Amino acid sequence: MSRPNIYSIGTALPQHKIAQGTHLELLQASPFIGRKQKLQIRKIYGRTGIDYRHSVLEEFGRPENGENILFFPSDQERMTPVSTRMKIFEEQAPDLCMKAVNDCLSQLDDFDLARISHIVTFSCTGMYAPGLDIQLVERLALNKNVERTCVNFMGCYAAINAIKSAYYISKAEPEAVVLIVGIELCTLHYQKNETEDQIVANALFADGAAAAIISSAPIARPDEAPVLALDSFYAEFASAGKEEMAWRIGDHGFDLKLSSYVPDLIEKNIRTIMEKIFERADLTQDDISFYALHPGGVSILEACEKALGISKEQNRHSYDVLRHHGNMSSVTILFVLKQYMKELRRSDTGRKMLAYAFGPGLTMESMIAEVSITHKKIKYAKPHHQSA
Repeated sequence: MSRPNIYSIGTALPQHKIAQGTHLELLQASPFIGRKQKLQIRKIYGRTGIDYRHSVLEEFGRPENGENILFFPSDQERMTPVSTRMKIFEEQAPDLCMKAVNDCLSQLDDFDLARISHIVTFSCTGMYAPGLDIQLVERLALNKNVERTCVNFMGCYAAINAIKSAYYISKAEPEAVVLIVGIELCTLHYQKNETEDQIVANALFADGAAAAIISSAPIARPDEAPVLALDSFYAEFASAGKEEMAWRIGDHGFDLKLSSYVPDLIEKNIRTIMEKIFERADLTQDDISFYALHPGGVSILEACEKALGISKEQNRHSYDVLRHHGNMSSVTILFVLKQYMKELRRSDTGRKMLAYAFGPGLTMESMIAEVSITHKKIKYAKPHHQSA
């Protein structure tokens, strides 16, 4: 039986784009921020490695004013309730998800939507029901008995869990075709307070969506373009990091705890995780040609490089995604994987990739994939969920 493959990855960004320097200027322009805090904010923003971010909120890139929902004037002590933030999520998420799905499907050759048998959705920045899974079935005009799975509130490593779910579905049902779709609207949880955790969150996180088609069944790619054959997975959490990275629902937004010790914990533990996945896959680090690391921040990327013994050049796609889009939580690793899939060539066939994502716990998810080739002329099996 064929291994499950990632056949295509689609991504989408909201229309409102802002330079990191502009956002810093807006924050520092407030007359209610003291000199000490301004220096702290400038130091944090200068270390992000981010040039631009995107948001569903137009106000993300304009001065504070009374009409804003989150970026209200500094002299007004009003807080935006979670209900308002979730209302915006419910209004904005479906369109951005569909944009990512359409980008994903556009990379396939004469793909029949009726082949989609399963949908896995994931997010940690918004929830509602009936949710995105049902909306996607309706918008894509899929059969209503498509099997749906929702991965909620796992944090930045959720995409690998969604890929893993698709992997096991595809192993169990060889003709299954799984669509995974993730959406993170992190800027909805912008909060104005003086804690370092919140300043870091405001400086790093951004909005984005991603989708992928995964299956063991053959799916045509234009010009027999390479795909990523899924090989192995391994995950652990470091108990010492349970309070260093956390994500909780507060009264006025989702509250992030992001300690400065997180990069140290990743550096201390990531090599052990690598050795365990290599043991499972019967590989060594010499077998790895590509590295796809979740760009949680510059310090995290540098910690990974030091622990794994890799260079910034080997990690360039993660830096590029961070620079141009910021940290979009769980969907960010799919942006990195898409960059790889765009540049892979037939000559890369058989070369292997090691991917990592990190999140609350402190959880470290790892995945190994192999560059593979599909064939254009394919006889498709009948989707299992359609009537005979």
